[in-house]
Amino acid sequence: MAGCFGCQVHCRAKYKIQTGPLAGKYDEGPEYTSLGAFGSEPDCRKAETVLSANHLVDQYGVDNLEIGSIISWAMELYELGILTNKETEGLELKFGNDKALIQMIHEICNRSSWLGNVLADGGIPASEKIGKNAFDYLIQVKGMNNLHSDERATPALALNIATASRGSDHLRSRPAIDLYHLPEKVLRKIYSSPIPYDGPLSSEHTEYVGKPWQVFWQENCYMAVDCLGICKYHTLFLGATLPNFEDWPAVIYYNTGLEFTAEDLWYAAERCNNMERLFNLREGLTRNDPYKGDTLNHRYFDEPCRRAPRMLSAAALIGRNSAT
Repeated sequence: MAGCFGCQVHCRAKYKIQTGPLAGKYDEGPEYTSLGAFGSEPDCRKAETVLSANHLVDQYGVDNLEIGSIISWAMELYELGILTNKETEGLELKFGNDKALIQMIHEICNRSSWLGNVLADGGIPASEKIGKNAFDYLIQVKGMNNLHSDERATPALALNIATASRGSDHLRSRPAIDLYHLPEKVLRKIYSSPIPYDGPLSSEHTEYVGKPWQVFWQENCYMAVDCLGICKYHTLFLGATLPNFEDWPAVIYYNTGLEFTAEDLWYAAERCNNMERLFNLREGLTRNDPYKGDTLNHRYFDEPCRRAPRMLSAAALIGRNSAT
């Protein structure tokens, strides 16, 4: 296992590709996102494929989430007939085609084909060039593709990606602990620090109750983490007992000698988030704009969710709690 310098949490596996064209190559991972981007999203089930794709994006210096999601989107367009063999130059870009996934990584990173060149510009520009209502199938927020999760059953997680400042970003305000069914007493202790909160909370992740505050709180939490320059793995992102605002003043003091309170860090993070929000507003952000607004693809609302007994409405949640 590998870890960042000085870190006691070695979170990345080291591996060696055993077979295929990249046999013998060493790398680290694959992390959560690589498993989804090159496994579940394109429906490629071979470990060799995931490990090879993970290695290639590291070598090319591109984002694993974005390239895996955009290739998977292209696979759906191909199966729907929106993309044909003409645009793919004969490549059968079907779900489960491991060779096609690897080839598309090369074509996108080298812009070596018509489709690779189009996809390299990103989802929204690509959808405009492809046409034929291709945009309707693009799962993105503010131009950033979503990762391999389905937020229709989780209102808080849906609100997170809809309102995240840099697009569909689960690391901006995702209340991951909402999935743990923690007792309300535990949730209230967490979400009332360092700023008191006496509003509703729910341990049920399919409910709307209290989720706007959880997302708002986590937004400030993650911004404080980014300002501190520490890893989210060491915070409330993954566990209810991990460090948060009450612990970080000591981190700053023992490293710098500067004295802050938990409230100081909360308001500093809130100011940073407001600055990002103001930047987006200056650039034309509106709530309902499907291209750069605080909204989700129509498929979240129009397509049935097999898991939840009722449809989710993140848009209704945003509208009901517009202050957050």
